Amino acid sequence: MNKFEKNTRRKERYHVHLLAALVVSLLTVNLAIQFWPDIQRENKGLVFDAKGQNVIQMEEIEQTRQEKKKPAPPIPAPPIVVPDDVVLDDLEIEITDTSLTLEDPGNDTEVVEGTNTGNATVAARADKSPSPVRISIPEYTREARRKGIRARILIEVLVNERGRVSEARITELYLLNKDKTERERVTELGYGIEEASLVAARKHQFSPARQNGKKVSSYVTLTFEIGV
Repeated sequence: MNKFEKNTRRKERYHVHLLAALVVSLLTVNLAIQFWPDIQRENKGLVFDAKGQNVIQMEEIEQTRQEKKKPAPPIPAPPIVVPDDVVLDDLEIEITDTSLTLEDPGNDTEVVEGTNTGNATVAARADKSPSPVRISIPEYTREARRKGIRARILIEVLVNERGRVSEARITELYLLNKDKTERERVTELGYGIEEASLVAARKHQFSPARQNGKKVSSYVTLTFEIGV
């Protein structure tokens, strides 16, 4: 028998063997289904005890959030000590123009409005009043601080053509309460307050008054408050 005939017979047997295996498989599956035991019938008489079972309880855990702590406040800057004689741009100061109402001066040339006194011209009513460009604050003396003195001082100053204070005199003095709602006019404060106020007034510098476009001397009133 040659090689070709052997291969032909093997192919014919292959189909027979395949069909036989399929039949055996089907019979095995059919027998397994027919003779499979009935579980429900076998477990009818059994009693299950739940006590022996382990009970697992699930608890819902709330999600926690860590609050961010507020940052500590910044350390305050140390106070800066400035001298009494400083240039301040936005500091408000009460200045009232003293418009002098003069009676008929007659032949008295010293009180004639707008006349020359020496080399300076003093205008009682200038077109533009002096405006401060540099101010000075009175010193709150140690004695006044100990006594708790609160006061208001009105000082009339003469501002020359150069913007300097050439004259200064105290016109009114008042004692104030803590919230400045009440005041009492006095003739003297003491404790060096008047002297300190006059020194501060003389250190002021102004843009001089103008009349008809020319620089002239003029009076203004400065108001200082001490201890408030």
